[in-house]
Amino acid sequence: MAFSRSNAAFGWLFIALGVALVAVALGVIPVDPASVHAPGWVLALCGALFGLGGLAVVARRWPAVQSAAVGLIWLAASVVGGWIALFGEAEHFSGGLPVLPPGVNVGLARALFGTGAVLSLAVFVWGTVQLVRRGPAAGGRPPA
Repeated sequence: MAFSRSNAAFGWLFIALGVALVAVALGVIPVDPASVHAPGWVLALCGALFGLGGLAVVARRWPAVQSAAVGLIWLAASVVGGWIALFGEAEHFSGGLPVLPPGVNVGLARALFGTGAVLSLAVFVWGTVQLVRRGPAAGGRPPA
């Protein structure tokens, strides 16, 4: 697939959104504290997820940068999911199955976020092992 200007614009948009979210987390962009339901470091990691996604799109000419960005996305996703599973406030979970009581739905949500966190961490570890095995000269790509 050819890289186009719209790909680059999309990547830069995500980088800008990520930077803005990190700025909110650091207090540079003020928001109503009642609207923030996670610690600043979790909010900053969410911003990093957006920014790193954009970087992975924009850095198409640098496979090592793309690989590092994608690896950090998996790591950040595992940390955010783990925080939600373990420390997320029950009243902030929404949705669920209408036939189940709220407590069961919260437990189900925690289990799903926890499972996602463990799987994301596993992908990060697997990818890191693959990168180390291939070496930096290959830029994380398999030899041709």
